[in-house]
Amino acid sequence: MLDERGAEAGRKVDAIPSNQLLGTNIEEILEHLVDQIYVESLTIYKDRMVHDREEIKIDIQGTPSGIILREGPCLIPGIRLTISLPFSGDTKLWQLSPNPWSSVLPHGVVKEGFDGIGELDMIFEQTINEPLDLIQKYLASQKEIIDQFNKNLPNSIQALIEARRERLVIQDNLDNILKIPLRHDPTAPNIESIQIQKRIAKPLSLPSIRDHKSEWGIEEKDYEDILTIVRHEGRTFEATPKTFAVHDEEELRDIILAHLNGHYRGDASGETFRRSGKTDIRIEAKNRAAFVAECKIWKGPKIVSDSIDQLLSYLTWRDCRTSIIIFNKDIARFTDLLQKTKTAIESHMCFTKMILETDQGEWRCIFRSKEDDARLLQIHIFHFNLYVSQKSK
Repeated sequence: MLDERGAEAGRKVDAIPSNQLLGTNIEEILEHLVDQIYVESLTIYKDRMVHDREEIKIDIQGTPSGIILREGPCLIPGIRLTISLPFSGDTKLWQLSPNPWSSVLPHGVVKEGFDGIGELDMIFEQTINEPLDLIQKYLASQKEIIDQFNKNLPNSIQALIEARRERLVIQDNLDNILKIPLRHDPTAPNIESIQIQKRIAKPLSLPSIRDHKSEWGIEEKDYEDILTIVRHEGRTFEATPKTFAVHDEEELRDIILAHLNGHYRGDASGETFRRSGKTDIRIEAKNRAAFVAECKIWKGPKIVSDSIDQLLSYLTWRDCRTSIIIFNKDIARFTDLLQKTKTAIESHMCFTKMILETDQGEWRCIFRSKEDDARLLQIHIFHFNLYVSQKSK
């Protein structure tokens, strides 16, 4: 059954219209499909059991305690006990054996409910403890297998989505969703990357009314490497704040820009990352921005919402990777600033959800484009503390 669910995931990925698959954020597709394929394991509620009794005649002919008096049935007065056991979960699982299982199987009549709670009716003409224990044992075995399936589901579906996206790019002769090759300088130091956490569930956006077109972008791995370099530089600034707090936005931007270009090599000028505007850091190709970062000095929560607005005004195309880098130079209580930063992020009118948050001043969030509600944009926000007290200066 679980193998069939996995195959169903592949069929659902293939059933998404190509324009919708290529034009929709991969996380949104993933959440949509995981929610459909997820298997809800069975849970029984013993504290809500009810029973019904009726008088019957029990045939004891041939039973261990029975006495053979004559041919045919030997009926004696008895009681039939019907236990109604409420349950939730996928009703079809009652028909499936877990692994491991024994030759002794519990029996009952499954009744589906309308509120997500069904009933399992079990009929007993003897003690009920052993069958109930057996049911619980089997459900525990089922749950162990199902939990592992559900745990692996996001990675399995994401691989299917990415594989079909690659096929569509080739089949539609789009040569590329044009990837800008970023060549690492082999002499640059290695910096360890962080793990990204993700999670779940809403309906898939409608296909865009515009056809999907090739657009410049950078790989997710390159994006993570860029953020790792920014993180490393920001932590270096924090370790020696006296050295860096004297600089303004543009000067801090230029320091980070120099370090980024120390890790990557461009084709012509030797610079992959360029200045653009007052505080921008960019990678551009064919008049499109593939990476944009905004550097800001903290002047209050409005700097956060204004920076988000500024990025959203640029990002009317797909797969642009973005970041906001904020430096605090003037406020002593940095913990308070982190809370204010988070509040400003979550109160923005285009905020959709938080997918990463650390206690060291980092947030990765999903925002909806102002121009296209179906387009989801990812922004990684840093807040570094360069504050130096007057006594230390």
